Amino acid sequence: MSSIRVMPIAFESMGVRSMCTFVESPDVKLLIDPGLSLGPRFSLLPHPEEYRARSRLRRRLLEAAGEAEILAVTHYHYDHYTPFFDEAVWTGSTMEEAEMLYQGKDVLAKSYRRKVNLSQRRRGWLFWKSLSERGIKAEEADGFTFTFGETRLTFSEPVPHGEQDSALGWVLMLMIEHGGEKVLYTSDVQGPMAASTLRLIEEFKPHLAIVGGPPIYLRGYRVPDEAIGKALNNMTYLTGFTLVAIMDHHLLRDPGWMDFLAPVLKAAEVNGCTIYTAADYAGIPAAPLEYKRRDLYKSDPPTREFTEWCRLPDDSRRRTPPPV
Repeated sequence: MSSIRVMPIAFESMGVRSMCTFVESPDVKLLIDPGLSLGPRFSLLPHPEEYRARSRLRRRLLEAAGEAEILAVTHYHYDHYTPFFDEAVWTGSTMEEAEMLYQGKDVLAKSYRRKVNLSQRRRGWLFWKSLSERGIKAEEADGFTFTFGETRLTFSEPVPHGEQDSALGWVLMLMIEHGGEKVLYTSDVQGPMAASTLRLIEEFKPHLAIVGGPPIYLRGYRVPDEAIGKALNNMTYLTGFTLVAIMDHHLLRDPGWMDFLAPVLKAAEVNGCTIYTAADYAGIPAAPLEYKRRDLYKSDPPTREFTEWCRLPDDSRRRTPPPV
């Protein structure tokens, strides 16, 4: 890539739930999905090491937002945007940080009025209301193209969040084009799983694709084996029409992610496609943390102060940053 610079900001391979990505062309600086969070796992709150990673990457996110002119939001899950409230357990976000992040930016975001499930409709409405109250410019992006000089930002129509007709709703994909180069950010397509989403990705013909992989940690529990198999087949097929793919997100919440990727890597070698995790692409070793949570509690027991924080009532804990 000579005219478009891509920099992963926060992903599972870096230790948090996120797909936050900074993209720069000669015409525009863009931060996609400016959010991150931790998640519930093994009936344990996140380990202090996860909280330290969250703090480090939230600072990195805020720095990237400071450089960006445009912020893009593909859907309303908290690992993909920063909400306007204080929350210490999962997102580590504050009202003050949210205002700092969005103020002075143009926001291109998914509609909360169509192709959206109930929970995201409510979150989206609150998000747009918060932006409006602060005089922050926002536009619905679904299916629209925005031009900045010789750079085009093309948002897809809403596509399934994973399987076709997923209860998790819909997301937007985003293509960035400049100088004949194409970067495609796929958001939470989970592979993709849906054949219609794969066809659309192939129509875009990206040189670099940023792909949210499937949640194999939920296989046979909340996600059918058949859906995981479709994702694997589609990720393998994708290597036949893109030069570089960053494959990360849900996939790296499972210790078997490298074994899962083995056939994709084999196909990529044959097809001349290079596969990275987001951390690898950023030039740092992959260090996913969520699936290691139980082991972290055993190998690096938290302090007494942290253990006492874990025992606080939920409301108090949400308002009190973890002592890490």
